[in-house]
Amino acid sequence: MSIADTLPQDSRLNAYHSKGDYMDTFSVSLRGRPDLQSVDIRVLADHMLNADIGWMNKLLAARDAVVKPLGLKTTDDLLKEQSDIPMAEREAGDRVGFFKIYRVGFFKIYSVGQNEIILGEDDWHQDFRLSIFRSVGKTPRVYATTCCKRHNLFGYAYLALILPFHKKIAATVLDTAIEEDLAA
Repeated sequence: MSIADTLPQDSRLNAYHSKGDYMDTFSVSLRGRPDLQSVDIRVLADHMLNADIGWMNKLLAARDAVVKPLGLKTTDDLLKEQSDIPMAEREAGDRVGFFKIYRVGFFKIYSVGQNEIILGEDDWHQDFRLSIFRSVGKTPRVYATTCCKRHNLFGYAYLALILPFHKKIAATVLDTAIEEDLAA
């Protein structure tokens, strides 16, 4: 079961985070999941972000309908940047999947390390980063940390509006990914 947590000190997201940014962290134990402890971090991130949660697809469709007139990026915009590169070979600038129904690489990769991948997107109202950080050893865990840099009043309002959904999604994604088998 996932819990609210703190970003590990050796995460590269700490260098991105500034005072005044919004940041939250959720984590879940990887004990009993040796496959998720050893798989390539890009594959782990894709597995997590493609957790089969039907209500999230409906929520994303509703979000797209609301934000398109406001000029925010939608899944259609991101589809234009999709890549056919195998997941374990994707690098900075490529995308990692989210919401299978749309077949969209929702998150742009900003950096990849052995046990951390930084994903995100920049837009006119806010920039955000998502760290998928894996700790290994005696107490293996995976951490999902979101950091938002708001640029204007709309960025603050948008984050306030989506925050309750974001927190539920983050916890549900972690819990579902731990329960689901890793795709071949």
